[in-house]
Amino acid sequence: MPDGLIKWFDPRSGEAEIARGARLFSARAGDIESTARRAGARVHFDIRSEPDGERAVDVRLREGTRVSKRQHNFGTLVGARSFDTKGTAPYSQVHPELRQPATHPLEVARAWATSVSQGDSAGALVLYSADPLLHVDGHDVVGRSEIATWIEGTPAYSCARQAHIRGNEGTVVVSWDAGGPDQVGMIVQCLIAHAHIAEQWILQAEAEAEMPAPDSEAVRLDIQLTTKGDVGESAKANARDSVLRLVEELEEPVLFARLKLAMEPDPARRRRAVAKASLDVDGDPVQAHVAAHTMPEAIDILIRRLRDRLEHRARHGEFVRRRDPAPGPGEWRHGDLRTIRPAYFDRPTEDRQLVRHKSFALGELIPDEAVFDMEQFDYDFYLFCDLASGADSIMERLEDGSYRLTRQVPLDADIGPTAEKVEVSTAHPSTLTLEEAVERLNSGGEPHVFFADAVSGRGNVLYRRYDGHYGLITPA
Repeated sequence: MPDGLIKWFDPRSGEAEIARGARLFSARAGDIESTARRAGARVHFDIRSEPDGERAVDVRLREGTRVSKRQHNFGTLVGARSFDTKGTAPYSQVHPELRQPATHPLEVARAWATSVSQGDSAGALVLYSADPLLHVDGHDVVGRSEIATWIEGTPAYSCARQAHIRGNEGTVVVSWDAGGPDQVGMIVQCLIAHAHIAEQWILQAEAEAEMPAPDSEAVRLDIQLTTKGDVGESAKANARDSVLRLVEELEEPVLFARLKLAMEPDPARRRRAVAKASLDVDGDPVQAHVAAHTMPEAIDILIRRLRDRLEHRARHGEFVRRRDPAPGPGEWRHGDLRTIRPAYFDRPTEDRQLVRHKSFALGELIPDEAVFDMEQFDYDFYLFCDLASGADSIMERLEDGSYRLTRQVPLDADIGPTAEKVEVSTAHPSTLTLEEAVERLNSGGEPHVFFADAVSGRGNVLYRRYDGHYGLITPA
């Protein structure tokens, strides 16, 4: 009975994949012991040949398997070569558990390209699915041994050159430039599913020239890029290229673009990679702010978020022309990507300071205009002056995707028809000093507090920054 490692298990579909050396076997939940239905479990299993390939059956948890993150050792000497030998025999091939697992398609493609460039064919094979398919020169390469032979014969094998990674969702393009007159470049398109390469297409080297190049306006766009922490050159280039490709899709001119990439130094943070973008699209600001586990993943999510913001902007213009009283099915809010914010740093209360104070003139807006501005800036709340009541007000995004309007002075003024679902709060913001607002923010655990300033009488918002300090927004 062979043993292996469960690479992934999907409880919704009941499907799983087991890795043994460089081979991968699919499995069903009914054939897996309940205690072994988790990624990373070490298991014993039998192999059954079926019309669609080999499948793992009678999957059982190995004795001594570590089931808790608090256990650092395997637990027993199961698999040892003799009774006085600690540990198992050396692996003849790269074992999946010895690798840092990659789940995002861009990370999987990058790990594969690195293995190929370093001449590690076994490491590249680990990243393929159980039944991979390779299309090259008009014919198909099927089987892991044939794919390994092809990898070792490619111009990129052991070339020690860095590959360019770009893509969206599960389709990723990996390309190597020609390193000199005697070296040949290569372009590989990868279809990645369940963190494994399912299918690949090998493109000719000259296909790079056939790819649509950015138009002259996009090429002339000067993207201001600032970084913080350990951000590699490949991530910078990927961010620039991704923004330029997004700009190509727009019919309106982009007058300005700024990117901020940061890798937070605190290893305890779950999403250390932070990416921000600001665009000036024909005079209108469009912003996005996301966080992820890795920088390539953050850039991918950032571009998708920017695309949503741009689609929202275009549909808002269409709404202004139509002026429908309510959104119908398929409007921009339905299916919109949820913003993945950086986690708040839990800074001790005594160490928190007011490090940012923003003051600006508030324009009189209707609720729809406030929602539009808030979404374009990618904020969770927006301070503005309500046109109907003339009072300082705050628009907030709720968990269900709707919005809540809170006026400093609760009036019965009708907000009129709105394109989005807007709830009008009857709550009356308290009159507080800044010290009292800080105390309420700390005790309530809320991300922000809307209050009437005890000195000026105007509506203010005190909020928690992602670094654990405070920020204050006041009207001029």
